[in-house]
Amino acid sequence: MSEFSVEEIIEGIKARDNCVLQYIYKNYYPTVHHFIITNSGSPDDAKDIFQECIIIIYRKVKEQEHFLLNSSFKTFMYSIARHIWLKHLRNQRFEGQKIQDQQSFIELKDEPFKVSNEDLKMSLYQKYFKQLPEDCQNILKLTARDIPQKEIAQALDFKSENYVKKRKHNCKEKLIEMIKQDPQYPDLWDEPDT
Repeated sequence: MSEFSVEEIIEGIKARDNCVLQYIYKNYYPTVHHFIITNSGSPDDAKDIFQECIIIIYRKVKEQEHFLLNSSFKTFMYSIARHIWLKHLRNQRFEGQKIQDQQSFIELKDEPFKVSNEDLKMSLYQKYFKQLPEDCQNILKLTARDIPQKEIAQALDFKSENYVKKRKHNCKEKLIEMIKQDPQYPDLWDEPDT
């Protein structure tokens, strides 16, 4: 696997380049994993936080045509993971716990953006969306693109529009239920956006 510059990583994220995403995972996940585990987290927490970081970075580089990074990508990634994890610990009432950093980081308020509740809500949505059955994902994706139910029924080889309507309702309910069960849910939807 070759080395990528910061610019190539940013462009690769924008393009959803699998080689770049594998490179990021191989080179930066261990640092995030170590930080989360060292600071009261589990391996699953580390995976979730890393995924949230990728989603947040993807959204930010897509929003900004000329995304400029004033640090190494490793520092940037670690800083986002650290910010998300500290927010999680605050929400879980772990305040006052000494945080152990093994990596330099930047305060995100000094970056061109800050990780907002909207970013975290989107990552929570995507986390549970991926856990839905494939037909649910397809129905909800097509619905989001304003495809009529009749066309969705035909495209997915369902018997009728009524089935699509009923299945869509059940899928949305299941997604909402899973999101509401997540420990982050009350804090993300109850506190004002930062």
